[in-house]
Amino acid sequence: MRAVHPSAFRCRPAARTEPVSPGGAVSPLPRRTFLLGAAALGTLTACGGGLPRVRTGPAPAVAENQTLTVGVATLQQQYVDPVLANEGGNTYPLKWSVGEPLVRQNYDTSFGPGLATSWSVSPDGLKWTFELRPGVLMHDGSRFTARDVATSIERVRKDPGFTSYAAYSSRIAHVEVLGDSHVAVTSVKPYANLPVDTPPPIATAYYQRVGEQAFRARPVAAGPFRFAAQRVNDSITLQRFDEFWDHTRIPNFATLVLKILPQETTRIAGLQTGQIDIAQGVTPNGAALLDGVEGIRLQRVRDASSGAIFFFDNYFPDKASPLRDVRVRKALLMALDRPSIANALYRGFGTVPPNLTLPVTLGNDTSLQAVPYDPDGARALLAEAGATGFTLPFSLYNQTTAIADVQKLGEAVTGYWQQAGVDVRMSVMDPATYLDRTVKHQLSGAGILGLPGLLISDPQKLGVYFASDGGYSTAKDPQLDSLFRGIDAAIDPARKRQLGGEVSRYLYNTWYAIPVVSLDAVYALGPRVAGFQTMNGNPYAGPFWGLRAY
Repeated sequence: MRAVHPSAFRCRPAARTEPVSPGGAVSPLPRRTFLLGAAALGTLTACGGGLPRVRTGPAPAVAENQTLTVGVATLQQQYVDPVLANEGGNTYPLKWSVGEPLVRQNYDTSFGPGLATSWSVSPDGLKWTFELRPGVLMHDGSRFTARDVATSIERVRKDPGFTSYAAYSSRIAHVEVLGDSHVAVTSVKPYANLPVDTPPPIATAYYQRVGEQAFRARPVAAGPFRFAAQRVNDSITLQRFDEFWDHTRIPNFATLVLKILPQETTRIAGLQTGQIDIAQGVTPNGAALLDGVEGIRLQRVRDASSGAIFFFDNYFPDKASPLRDVRVRKALLMALDRPSIANALYRGFGTVPPNLTLPVTLGNDTSLQAVPYDPDGARALLAEAGATGFTLPFSLYNQTTAIADVQKLGEAVTGYWQQAGVDVRMSVMDPATYLDRTVKHQLSGAGILGLPGLLISDPQKLGVYFASDGGYSTAKDPQLDSLFRGIDAAIDPARKRQLGGEVSRYLYNTWYAIPVVSLDAVYALGPRVAGFQTMNGNPYAGPFWGLRAY
């Protein structure tokens, strides 16, 4: 057997997370926007002095404030089960909080030991054997064993409803429990990311006793927080798990509340009045409003997301569509004035990405140049492809933490495409409906999704979007599938980097999706927050391991 060091899963680190003061980094707001913002800020100030006194210095061992509330734009399907919460990035804060995987992603996007202390792979690359961490307790007080790993794996293999694990399940041959502290997972073909992709273990005895539906409502796993309560479409409450194995990730406060506040103005108001302690998904306009407000500080995560337009019609080979012609796809990219979108809509928090891979992506080809805005060239390409004036359904969600002001982005894109002569029919949905229909491939035309930096730091994860069996995939391309198969089997990081570069260049030439803008994520922190360590390249809420209270 060949031991595999955690560095085999190390991806290129993203740019550092840093505090930001928008005054100077953000262009001045148009007068109309400023007046609206000033009015809103005046209203918030008039709401009353809900903010506590401003404190500085390190976090105390035991916080005075034992509850912190985070205002989030959405938690998507609001799954509290950490295995189901793998379905989409907006549920990741629940996956990270309640679940603990065998191999976990660190703040710098590298991977290292979680509930597994070490792992090795057979010479043929098929059988992975994990040594499990001793002395770990599950949330119900039961002792963590190899059986809990096997239960979670068999659960996703038996139920096709776990759509985000469909590719994983199709690659697994069988699971063997080798005593309490060892488990082996065998794949049907070499699968380099198997340790990373394995679902977090769940408490076997509890799961068998309560059944699938009851478990989904009240899960028991091994993460740093336990599920406490849920008010659908309102909030989810988590409690600190004092027996969590990694003491460095146990918070100094007892209760974490994730409050769903779709409107940014409501999140800002809640922060101003002290009703919430963190506002997640702050837009450039919101950052400008909060700049200089006493007791509020902004924190920025760079290279968090690339907002991309996806072409769903590519998934339907039996359906005629102009989008199946690469000239049409490239024309739609050339029709977008992306620098203007980045500057006018995102005011210093967005840049134009040359490609669908980001600087954090292993193998990202830095020699590629952004396709320039060329509306005349776009119209000429559409005419050459016989697609002038074609009707384009365009679907998107009304809120997402991955892309700030996503609806305004959709409106801007629609305007440019209409100027190029495309008949665009835009349809806006709530996130749960939109993403559910997307993964089920029920939408045609174009749609918006964010490619989160923390996910695509590993080029294998681009297969989620571009491999034929990817959950969000809109392409069926044998050459691209061959590249992803190579990455799947590439246990050697140098080989994975090489193939990642090939994927980067291939996507640049085929444009199965077009990158519109690369965005930074911004949090606004209130005075009860002593510190918050964020994950590089992460546009989603959390993880909350590094959150500390005063």
